[in-house]
Amino acid sequence: MKKLSVIFVILLTQACAFKDSQLKISHTEDAQFNGPLSEIDKLSFAAPVLKDNREDKVRIGWKKNGYGMNTADITTEQPVVDIIANAISQGLKSNGHLISEDESSIEISGRIDRFWFETDINFWTVEFMGEVTAHLIFSDKDSEETIYESTYTGSHAVKKGGGGQKTWRTVMSIAVNKLIEDIAFDEDLAEALDSE
Repeated sequence: MKKLSVIFVILLTQACAFKDSQLKISHTEDAQFNGPLSEIDKLSFAAPVLKDNREDKVRIGWKKNGYGMNTADITTEQPVVDIIANAISQGLKSNGHLISEDESSIEISGRIDRFWFETDINFWTVEFMGEVTAHLIFSDKDSEETIYESTYTGSHAVKKGGGGQKTWRTVMSIAVNKLIEDIAFDEDLAEALDSE
């Protein structure tokens, strides 16, 4: 009976490996990343306008079979630029700032260079890894002069006996959270914005 159960699990896993998966990925809305940005006077930002600069704009990862071969696409429900733009907006709000198109004094532009999910299959465990990278430019809305620009990253990895879409979604969502944290704790960004 145990042998039959093992065979069934293997067959089920192999079958799933050939079916595309679409993940609903987002930042944790109630997460609080109060860094140096929370210590400066309240500012008003326009919603971020980002370009997708990834080499692979179709997928965020591959499903793999037991031999490590790519077998199916992993994609997102929302465009990646929207996921990151919403996360940045939430990060600024959680640090006490406003997102407003009409009253904004600072614009955010930039590009997303990486948004990728990877698995490393070992003998007993599988390591699930997510990485997000974005280059952001903060500009004065009136003068259009650059106030500050930098590259931000977020990554997360976990080792488990196995995992499906819930694990993949969680890993990528935490990586997005880490990106927000990287922005919120950028002391040089806070100093540049504070001088405006």
